[in-house]
Parts: sequence; structure tokens; C-alpha cells
Amino acid sequence: MNYPIISVVTVSYNTVATIEQTILSVINQTYPNIEYIIIDGGSTDGTIEIIKKYENRIHFWISEPDNGIYDAMNKGVQLAQGKYIQFLGAGDTLVDSTTLKNVAEFCGKDKFDVIYGYVNIDGYAGKTIKNKINFLTSFRYRPICHQAIYAKNELLKKFPFQLKYKYVADQDWIMKTYASRAKYKYIGIPIANYNLNGFSSTEQGKR
Repeated sequence: MNYPIISVVTVSYNTVATIEQTILSVINQTYPNIEYIIIDGGSTDGTIEIIKKYENRIHFWISEPDNGIYDAMNKGVQLAQGKYIQFLGAGDTLVDSTTLKNVAEFCGKDKFDVIYGYVNIDGYAGKTIKNKINFLTSFRYRPICHQAIYAKNELLKKFPFQLKYKYVADQDWIMKTYASRAKYKYIGIPIANYNLNGFSSTEQGKR
């Protein structure tokens, strides 16, 4: 089996209560070729102290002011060396220690530009978001959670997140890359536990 490097990027800002569980879910993976990057927006609440606690297991981290979530995600893309990149927000966690190993079986085949599974909703046993990309539904009311996506490095560099969209640049990215004929592959396995405390889950974020 080919073992490509998979980069996991965590974006954070004042997430002292949740970032440690995210870090632990990444550094405890059994898959050998992981690059872990944390882009922090200049936290002042103790988040940095937690990052420093694990910095010997983090390949790169930085804390500086940015222009929002998607600006930080773009920074992570520019730094990432992996063949595929996943964005795992502070508070989100990988489902178990074998998640990246399971995904790597598809990444190593080099047939797809975007590989995605589904997410469990953290704190709600049995609740999942298993949306599949479809022109009739995905771009209206059933978006794919970005926590479930592994996208090729070059595709993310070719199509950076648009900062004019404060809250939905990830869905804009999905639409643009799908329309550009990027090859999407649904693998039907759980990828992440999705923390509902993220902004996109609030009423304002949904609108």
C-alpha cells in the first residue's frame, strides 16, 4: 500500500475548552504519515499553552491575527506538504485512532481529487450527517461538512477559500471544484465528530 502524507489543519481562536481533545484525536492516530498544522488567530485565553504542551507532536503551528476562519485555512494550505489535506476545527475530533489509516487506503490510489465520508454529531448519539454531493440538493440545503473531506493539496492551492464569504466559503469551494469536474469520491465511513458549537451551526451561521 502507498502511504501518502495526509495533512490535518486545525484552525483555532480562543478555544481553550476544546482544542486539547482535537489535538489528542490527531496525534493518537495509528497512521504513520501525518502532518499536523495548527493555525491560531492570536488566542489570549490559554489556547497557546495547550498547543505548546503538545508542540513536539505538531509539525507546525503559529499564532497571529488573521482575517477570519478561511484566511487561516488558506494559510494552512500554503504550509501543508501532504498529498491530501483535511480541516479539523478546534472542538471537532477524528472518530477513532484508525480514521486516517482507513482513509489512506483511498488516498493512496490517486484516483480522486476529493475523498469524503460523513460526520457524527458530537453529543447526539446516533445522529450523523451523511450528505452526498448532488447538484439538486447539495447546493441548496444539504451541504457536505468540510470536516469529512480530504482534498488534494494542489486543488486547494488552485481554488483558495474566498474571504468575501465570511461563513460559507467552504461550501463555495465545494461548488466551484465540483463544477470544475474535480473527481469526488464518497467512501461511506465516519470521519469526524462534529462539534455543534461552531459558528456555522448557529442560526445566524445557517442563514
